[in-house]
Amino acid sequence: MSSKIIIVSGGRLGNPAFFQKRIAAMDSFLTICCDGGISHLDRLKIHPDVIIGDMDSADELQLANYEKSGVKILKYPAHKDATDTQLALEYALKLKPEEIEIWSALGGRIDHALANLFLLNLGIKEGIKTSLIDEYCETFIVEKETSFQGAVGQTVSLFALSSPAEGIVLRGFQYPLDKETLEINNVRGISNVIVGSPATISVNSGSLLVVRYWQKDFFPEAV
Repeated sequence: MSSKIIIVSGGRLGNPAFFQKRIAAMDSFLTICCDGGISHLDRLKIHPDVIIGDMDSADELQLANYEKSGVKILKYPAHKDATDTQLALEYALKLKPEEIEIWSALGGRIDHALANLFLLNLGIKEGIKTSLIDEYCETFIVEKETSFQGAVGQTVSLFALSSPAEGIVLRGFQYPLDKETLEINNVRGISNVIVGSPATISVNSGSLLVVRYWQKDFFPEAV
């Protein structure tokens, strides 16, 4: 089993070159595709290992070709209590990888994007690092500590997912914190900047949603 699993969701993909470069840096990975996410696969130049969902958005011919080539197809009823991305993530978590990345899960419909953000809690419960990735940023949850190497100039925003998130310590940031508290209704953690390496985030109790932008001053609204 690969130590990393990529889930290709059915939302906005963005720049395929970003993901192709990311793929080239990986030694091995398993790919799980969510239903309509198969429309992204040719641009990503990857072959799926599993396709999962109700298949209401998948191209039938493309789906049939993948099935003939030996791809595992897991079809669910259209009337179900979970999104295709949730089904894919639950399947991935059962495989016990070290890390899961979910692609094409941000942008577009805000309700779908929020649903995908809340799905990150499933990874936390299993102790498996799970992130939403696009060409602008990575988004994940931290309950204890995380650090960034060689990230000076990058913008990082923090949001309390539990209220309160207490004992927050930031080191290597323009605006450091020392055992501070964030509440759900307080957004003072937005738009901090990494100024040192390593930069660390730790929280004593509760959980934080972390959004880290890959490039200095490179945000969706600026393009």
